[in-house]
Amino acid sequence: MHRIVKAHLDSFVKKFSLESDDEASQFEKFVNYSIVTTKIGTQYDIDDITTSTSDDGCDGIAVIINEEVVVSEEDVRSFFITERRNHDVEIVFIQAKRSESYDLGDFLKFKESILRFLTSEPYAATDDVQQEARKMFDVIIENVPKLRNGKPSAYIRYVGTGMYQCPSSLETAKSDFVRQLDDVGFFKETDIQILGRDELTSLWVGTYSGAKAKLEMLSNAPLRTIDGINEAYLAVVKAADFVNELLVNENGDLRLQVFEENVRSFLGNENAVNRSIAETLQNPRSASRFPVLNNGITIVSPDVQVQGTTLHLKNYQIVNGCQTSNVLFENRDYLTNEVMVNLKVVETTNEDIFSELVRATNSQTTIEETQFVSLKPIVKKIEQYFNTYETTESRLYLERRERQYVGSEIPAIRIFSVHTVTRCVAAMFCQRPDLSFKYPKKMYLELSDTIFMDNNKEILYYAACLTLYRLHLLVSNRTIPQSMKRFKWHILLIVRILLSSKEPIRLNSSKVEDVSQKMISIFSLHNETATEIFKKAVDVIESFGSITNDRLKGQLIIQEMLSKT
Repeated sequence: MHRIVKAHLDSFVKKFSLESDDEASQFEKFVNYSIVTTKIGTQYDIDDITTSTSDDGCDGIAVIINEEVVVSEEDVRSFFITERRNHDVEIVFIQAKRSESYDLGDFLKFKESILRFLTSEPYAATDDVQQEARKMFDVIIENVPKLRNGKPSAYIRYVGTGMYQCPSSLETAKSDFVRQLDDVGFFKETDIQILGRDELTSLWVGTYSGAKAKLEMLSNAPLRTIDGINEAYLAVVKAADFVNELLVNENGDLRLQVFEENVRSFLGNENAVNRSIAETLQNPRSASRFPVLNNGITIVSPDVQVQGTTLHLKNYQIVNGCQTSNVLFENRDYLTNEVMVNLKVVETTNEDIFSELVRATNSQTTIEETQFVSLKPIVKKIEQYFNTYETTESRLYLERRERQYVGSEIPAIRIFSVHTVTRCVAAMFCQRPDLSFKYPKKMYLELSDTIFMDNNKEILYYAACLTLYRLHLLVSNRTIPQSMKRFKWHILLIVRILLSSKEPIRLNSSKVEDVSQKMISIFSLHNETATEIFKKAVDVIESFGSITNDRLKGQLIIQEMLSKT
């Protein structure tokens, strides 16, 4: 492996505490994370997309719906229950090779693996990730009338660590593969690429680098001093400059990360409003009137500088205008110098102001309340509670806003997104590890009101996350078998039972406060007591023998765990 790639791999391993994995597994997760993270706007678990040593010729598979990694057949179905008929669906297939050479035989094995995934009846792969992905794919095919363009897309990456020189044998095999996928007929678009170390490095760096941009303004007006706002401007810019400088990365792809705080994903060109915006841009007579026909775009950044007529932005987020931005990107070939767009640019480092802007600028139409979870009052209190441990060895960080700690030196294992916190509490205190495991949408639907009641005790959230953190460390140093990682949500419940009782605990009770404090006292430091508790939890899991993914998704196993603990 090239030294540059090895250095980045080591950084990834340290960030995610994967020291207990062998290098092959580390590299597969590194590649999968680097590729998939650039395509989505939400957090996900690397293990959900990484296959095992028993895989059928594919190191990673991700099913992405509306820029979100989906992990179960049931969650896929939840997307299609709604009336929406323009879902964006992409299936990502990844093969990662540490070698600096590119072997035709290995590529052909990868190709055959994908073809088996698509066409085999029954599908014989034994790997859980591949099996679950195939079930999700089958549901997607059943619902193609609700997909944009009537079909999903395929995104296929074969990755090595050398410099890919496009040998004729591999390029011919790649072209043949495209024709074979066209013949199979499942995909609207197929994007197949063979990547080398430079491309891989660029993808990895993109996962932790904040966005930077500069933009020439045709006109601008600073707003007067506003409480909590460092600076604010109203600006008019060329639409083409906005797309090229703020929306497009060096590879020519849309920077999905800049929309992470916009609670709506792109609704597609079929949406009536978006279709109208596109028609305006495509008509030379109306395109020049765009800034008076469109409400514009709101951008928030912790670092805004204006030098003359040039606007400089760092780590910016488009909190309102996702639809307009995407339509501009889709119609960028129509953007002449006469097409302008209005911007509202706000500089603030105040997280409360940021949250207020997100809610206010996204409240014009109906949005699922689960998309506003991070803005709930209790979440701010939870963040404040996390921060009270600032000087302790067990310091954890609540990421109330996506990419809040991007570019920091904080290990990823210590950072807990609101989504991960929700899964921890659902598993440990609501006794629903099945929902945490594979039903995130159902989890929010059934438990969101309970988990985020205003009078819940903040300590329980920290205790639940600290327990998962300690479990990760014990797996990382091989004290707990690595195979137990897939049972982590169920282990959280078992640990809580071992330290309290089998009965559910109200999240606003003094009992939950006492139990949480006990957990924090035990799990704050590495000690024999903590290790023994986790080993007992592992014993409970192992007493079941072989456990399938389907069984982990069921509620019956929870009752059995209660009886065995």
